[in-house]
Amino acid sequence: MSSIVIAVDIGTTSTKVLAVTSNGVVVAQHQVFYPTSYPIPGYAEQDANEILAAVITGLQAIQSQIDLANTSAIVFSSAMHSVVGVNESGAAISPLLIWADTRSSAHAKQLRNSSIGLQVHHQTGTPVHPMSPLCKLMWMRDSDPDLFATAYKFISIKEFVWYHLTGEFCIDYSIASATGLFDIHTCEWSKEALQLAGVTIQRLSKPVRATHRAKINSNKLIAGYQHVPLIIGASDGCLAQLGSNAMQPGTLTITLGTSGAVRRAATRQIYDPSGKLFNYLLTDNYTVAGGATNNGTAVMNWFIKEFTGDEKLPALVTQACSTIPAGSEGLLALPFLQGERAPIYNPDARGVFFNIGMQHSRLHFARAILESICYELKWIAESVESVCGHSDKIVISGGIIHFSDWVQMLADVLNREVTVLSGHDASAMGAAHLGFQTMGLPFQFSNQIHAFYKPESSKALVYKDDYGRFLKLYTALQELF
Repeated sequence: MSSIVIAVDIGTTSTKVLAVTSNGVVVAQHQVFYPTSYPIPGYAEQDANEILAAVITGLQAIQSQIDLANTSAIVFSSAMHSVVGVNESGAAISPLLIWADTRSSAHAKQLRNSSIGLQVHHQTGTPVHPMSPLCKLMWMRDSDPDLFATAYKFISIKEFVWYHLTGEFCIDYSIASATGLFDIHTCEWSKEALQLAGVTIQRLSKPVRATHRAKINSNKLIAGYQHVPLIIGASDGCLAQLGSNAMQPGTLTITLGTSGAVRRAATRQIYDPSGKLFNYLLTDNYTVAGGATNNGTAVMNWFIKEFTGDEKLPALVTQACSTIPAGSEGLLALPFLQGERAPIYNPDARGVFFNIGMQHSRLHFARAILESICYELKWIAESVESVCGHSDKIVISGGIIHFSDWVQMLADVLNREVTVLSGHDASAMGAAHLGFQTMGLPFQFSNQIHAFYKPESSKALVYKDDYGRFLKLYTALQELF
């Protein structure tokens, strides 16, 4: 019987748990969804206990589907940039602030415009933006001093789950390198960044490699896993690169789901003098560089909720792409409903519809949003390639792969051939790969079906002009947001 590794992928909207064999076959899976609260504009909060319960529920569900005797390890992938205050018992005493939370915009703006901002970025690998725990802690220190003083530690959602399963306050280098508080060159907490945040090393977790192992610490809810080693793993972004089998330096990956990112793997930190790219650690030998967008399918889901009622996303994408011509008959959108990260790092940016005419229908607006998200990905890709060099191959992953019309649109906007690897979530598969590697077991990707999308020249010409309009529109409006 083939060995099994269980990959736990803690995402923004759900936790996915997959049981994966050494030849890359998923033999069991379970997904648990949870909400995000937006109590005040700019706030984006979740309940850490709810996410911990989702992880446990997922593990329980997998336990009922497979023989645990063949399970070699459980390994974790997680979304980045979250922070929650906890007491000495590891209990949450604050909401979990997720990556989309921009309440620290003023602190980020001040730091980004200071002489030390770029220095901290290059030292930590994390761009200065409200997404980063560095800026979130600065806000907490100044706006909620009682909570700031009371918290025993400030940790991410993965650290919260890890502590409640193992009793250890540990953070992997990959998640740490997305905090803005961790020196990616020395693999230690940055004294300069900690001073800016107003915290000591004692109030953060112990940094460890992605291969760090521990045992479940008497959790009765998943008692059947007591013999299975836990591997701390890495961030979802870095593991998506690994899970896309895209660790070659010339391969560019574009992941689009609730949010999105454009990435390149490297064997060293990529120096970006303009401070637009992130550098996140995966292992001792690999760094993943790139840029992220806040605005993926979340924007389309907002449009559906507010303007179309019961319409479903797949149906809306198909209708908009099949009935509305490329360029949306002059209608142009900016998709920055949640502010934006790369390449503009402007938390104040917002969504715009421009050049509206009487001919424009609901489907025109839907297509314009789809196109605008593609323009933003192109903008980030250009920023990445300006530093990392031209890419030989572009691989697409994430929720977008379920919408062939949207993938074709992205190929047309990029005017490049793109490759889609069908299969399961790239982050979870990357976690499984890391798990087998850590346990000294062989692993190979199997049944990856490659779908190739080539740009259509007539549409690429339309998008070339409209991409220029997109850039000009943002430039013209940036001071007005």
